[in-house]
Order: sequence, then structure tokens, then C-alpha cells
Amino acid sequence: MGTSISLGNYEPDEVPEPWEEYQFRELSRAYYTQSVNMVFKSGDINLVHCITALTSLELNKCFTDSAKDITIDKVPRKCYLSALTIYMDNKGKIVKGEKVLTEFKLIYDYSEKRHLLDTSYKIRKEKEVCIHAKELHRDILENKTVTFRTGKIYVFKKFHEYIKQASLCNRRTDVNYTNLKVAENRDELNKTLSLLGITTSSVGFIPGKAPIIADTAMKILGLALSAEPRFSLAEYTHPIKGPVYLDQTTKVENYERKNTNGYISPQELTYPAPYKENKDILKELEDYGIKLTTK
Repeated sequence: MGTSISLGNYEPDEVPEPWEEYQFRELSRAYYTQSVNMVFKSGDINLVHCITALTSLELNKCFTDSAKDITIDKVPRKCYLSALTIYMDNKGKIVKGEKVLTEFKLIYDYSEKRHLLDTSYKIRKEKEVCIHAKELHRDILENKTVTFRTGKIYVFKKFHEYIKQASLCNRRTDVNYTNLKVAENRDELNKTLSLLGITTSSVGFIPGKAPIIADTAMKILGLALSAEPRFSLAEYTHPIKGPVYLDQTTKVENYERKNTNGYISPQELTYPAPYKENKDILKELEDYGIKLTTK
């Protein structure tokens, strides 16, 4: 996603993200969907609704060249884990959106010969909430943008396709998008969608049942969605169905800032070009030693 900020009726200014300051960056991006129970207030009554929650998870691993006599692969990495979640009701209406940014650091462990979580570095979290639901729904589906209450505007790319698929599916079937993704009887599902005039390709369905995320990975995703540094399982709304992967591969991009005669360029994509890899961001975070601390 691209980022800009608008504080008036003029062309938005581009806002640099913290990870754009580093000389080198690896970006991994994956998408998930789950159905969750969410409480909405109606007068004095709290009503519980089954909501589709779609998440775009991005992991930026940043590092600079080292003056020490070690390979660049062993340089410490500052990491930014961004989880943008869009919540949608069973009529395809977007009702809420928020983004949680988690900052942590990895250091190279010579005994393990791999990067592990730097426990001496305090994990930092920042939460941003989207604008009012009515405006949010229009901006996302029609303009491919999401606006936060701070004035920041994000431009959607691939994630917009999944949101559009979910809205169509929920609106036409009155069934939660995630529930259809994990449906056991795919033949019956295809017949139902066909009768409703929906092609399987238009809602992103592929043959076979979508794989559900393992329990540990699910908790790490919950950690990414929580704005609290100490993650409480009791505070996380457990999914009714899912989470499941919207795409079983992860997109990876590498960026670099070049120094030419003292001029430092903005970060630009480097070789290899963006590619998809059969790796799991959640498993990667688990391997780094991300701890799930319950209260």
C-alpha cells in the first residue's frame, strides 16, 4: 500500500514510513480471513454479530550495511509488523477498520546461526483507527483507499481484490465469506454460487478447502492484531471460523537506497523483482522467538 496524508481540500502529501529510512529492506506480505464475534451497541443493548475480518499482514525487515567484518546477512534487523484489518458484516457492508503497527528488533545469534528476537529491545505498538463506517465503505470499495482519523490515506492494491470478493459474497449469499472458504462440500458450494450468478473466480475460490491456520500461528496473528504489548488471550475475539489464508503463497519484495556521490535515493525495488514464496510469515515470527505473553 502507498501512504499519503490529507488535512484539507488539496492534493495529499506523501508520508514516509519508518522503514523507508533504511538502506535495505525485505517486505513480506500475506492475507487472511476469519469470522469473529463482534459486539455493537444499539441504544442500551449490546448486540453480538458474526463479522468477516480480512487482514493484510506486512513484515518489513530493515537493516543497514555494517562497518564490521561480517556478512550483511548477520546484521541486526529492525522489524515493523503492520496488520491492517477490515471488518465486514454479512450484508457486505464494511463496519470498521484499524491498523496495528508492531516494532521489534532481531539480532544474529552466532550459536544458533540465525536471527532471533532481541529481548533487550522493548516491543513498541501503535494503533490507528479508520474513519466513520459509511465513508469507509465507499472509500475502500469505490476509491480503493482507506482513511484513518489521523488524516493518513492508504491506497489499496491486491488487498482490494479480496475485500471486493468478500463484499460480493456476503451481499449475494448472506453468508460469512470465511465460512464459505472453509466449506467442506465444495461441489455443493459451487452449485449454490452458480445459482446466485456468482462465478467461483469472482470470489476467489479455488478447488479444495482453504487450510486453517495452526493454533500457535493463530495466536501470533492475534498478537499482531492486538494493540497491547502484553497479549491477553482473553481480550482477543476468538474466530468462529478460520483464520484461513486467502493466498497460500507470500509475496516478497526487496528494496534498497543507493548512495551516489552523496545523494541518497528513495528506496527502490531491487533484483529479484517481486516474487511469491511458499513461506509463512506467522511461522517465521514464531521461529524468531516471538513470545505470547498472557495475563
